[in-house]
Amino acid sequence: MHETRNFILVIALICSIIWAVIVWLVLADSSASAILSQRNASLAVIIASASWLFYALKFEDKLPDHMRQVLGDIYYDVDGLSFMPIIRSNGEQAELSLYYQNRYENPVEGIVHLRPPEDCFVIRPGMRDVHFAFKADGGDFGVIHQQIAVPQRIQGDVINVQLAAASWYPRSHGTRLRKHTGLGCGTLDVDWTGSAFKTGVHEVSGEIELHNPAILHLSMPKNVSSTITGQEIWKQEQLVAGAVG
Repeated sequence: MHETRNFILVIALICSIIWAVIVWLVLADSSASAILSQRNASLAVIIASASWLFYALKFEDKLPDHMRQVLGDIYYDVDGLSFMPIIRSNGEQAELSLYYQNRYENPVEGIVHLRPPEDCFVIRPGMRDVHFAFKADGGDFGVIHQQIAVPQRIQGDVINVQLAAASWYPRSHGTRLRKHTGLGCGTLDVDWTGSAFKTGVHEVSGEIELHNPAILHLSMPKNVSSTITGQEIWKQEQLVAGAVG
């Protein structure tokens, strides 16, 4: 994201060092006020450019925090995978959307598990828990959409949903691209290596144990459909690729 600026800082640092060598060593016998001013100025440029470059390489985010730009400061994180579920109306149909962002350079596999109250929003008849399983490339920012039905009696209400998540980096995390971690949440047991990872929005048993789940407050939209057609499918969308540069 800042490669051009960092390159300019490197050039400035090199030039200021050469400048300092000339005014301090080559012109060492001169005591003119102009030379003294250049000596002080060269040191100031060295300190400023070196400090800025150190901060940029050591502490500054290498990619923009799109989660913060789109959703604000409140979102969750599990070991480098940031995410936030929200429910909004999309025409006459409500939509459950899971925004996600990989804070590291290597691909991640993630699971986000929502456990709403009974008789709440509906994806498929008899399905209660919502289990998002997905993959994201390094640094990616994206969203998963799932159409839902919202019963008339809870439209306009705020419901409390239990939230747990887990993530796994098959090739390790790699370089950190963003430093803001978001809020912690509960976890669940996942056998990452026991079987092939199946992406999608799955119907899962409400008996899955959630360890210290967070409580997510979801506002139900008004004037949306309370029924489903059976044709609702999930869609994963990459909003911004995570390439550094």
